[in-house]
Amino acid sequence: MPDITKRAVFQNLKTSAVAAAVALMTSGAVAAETPNVNFLIPGGAGGGWDTTARAVGSTLEATDLATVSNYENFTGGGGGRALASFATEAGKYDGTLMVQSTPLIMRALSGVYKNDWRDTKPVAIMISAYQAIAVPADSEYQTLEQLIAAMRDNPKDMVVAGGSGRLSLDHVTLGLIAQASGIDLNSLRYSPAEGGGEALDRMLDGGQVKAVVSGVGELLAAAEAGKIRILGVSSEAPLSGLDYPTFKSQGVDVVFSNWRGFFAAPSTSDADVAAYEQMLVDLSQTGEWAETRATNKWEPLVIVGDELDAFLASQEAALGDILSKLQ
Repeated sequence: MPDITKRAVFQNLKTSAVAAAVALMTSGAVAAETPNVNFLIPGGAGGGWDTTARAVGSTLEATDLATVSNYENFTGGGGGRALASFATEAGKYDGTLMVQSTPLIMRALSGVYKNDWRDTKPVAIMISAYQAIAVPADSEYQTLEQLIAAMRDNPKDMVVAGGSGRLSLDHVTLGLIAQASGIDLNSLRYSPAEGGGEALDRMLDGGQVKAVVSGVGELLAAAEAGKIRILGVSSEAPLSGLDYPTFKSQGVDVVFSNWRGFFAAPSTSDADVAAYEQMLVDLSQTGEWAETRATNKWEPLVIVGDELDAFLASQEAALGDILSKLQ
C-alpha cells in the first residue's frame, strides 16, 4: 500500500481523537428542539450512502433526537447529479442533510464532479468503514490469491463491479489491490454501478462480472445468506465478530478506510448547521448508535467544526497519488 494512503488512514485515527474532545466541548451548546430531517442519498438502494443514511435516520428516531420525513435516492453521475443539485438549487433542500463519503473528495479531484465539499456546509463525519472484495458463493475463486492470479493472467475476462463510479472509492480500492499485487492498472476492467445493490446484482446474474468491491457492511447480508464469499477486507486486523481474512494477512499490503458523514445545503444558516452538528454528536454518544455501528462493522469517527474543514482539506492532499495512476 502506498505511504500516502497510509498517512490518510493515520490521519483518520489522529483526527478522531481530537474530534472526540471537540464534541464533548460543544455538547449542550445548541437548543434542544427536536429537528425534522430529510436525507438526500446520491446513489441507489443498497450502497454505502443508502445504508448509512437510513441507519442514522432510524437511530435518530429511535433515540428521539429527530424525526425523519423522507429519504431521497437521487442517482446519476456517480453521485454528481445529486451534489450539483444540492449545491446550485439549495432552496430545494431546506431541512435536508446529504450523506457523503471519501468519493466526494476523489471525484472532485478527478474532475468527475464540478462541485466539491466547499459548495456545501459540512456538518459532521460519523463513521469510518472498511472495504471488501467478494465473489459468488459458487465461484471457482476460493481465495484472494486465486482471484488476483486470474486478474493478472486473464485481465480481459476479469470484470470487477463496484457500487460507485470510476476513480471513486471502489475503483480506488481495486486499484490499490492491483498495485500491491504487481498488476498493470491499465489492464483493470472496472464496472461502475449506481450503488452496492446494483453491483451485487450484476455479479450474481451470471454475466461477465466475476467479483465485487464494496463496503464490508453492504456485503454482509449477501454473505450471511450464502450468496457470496468475501475473500478479504481492507482493515489492518480482522474485524471483530467476522471470520474474513484481511488483505494484508494474504500478502496484499493494503489498508484503506472510508469515512462517511453529512453535509447541509450552502444556504443553510450557521445556527441550523450547529443544530444538526449537535444532533449528530449526541447520536454518536448513544448506546443505540453503538449497536448500529457494531451491526454494520463501522468504526467510530466523529469530526465536527473547524477540524472537519481541516480534515477534508487534508484528504484532498492525501488521495492524489493513486488517482493520478488510475487515470
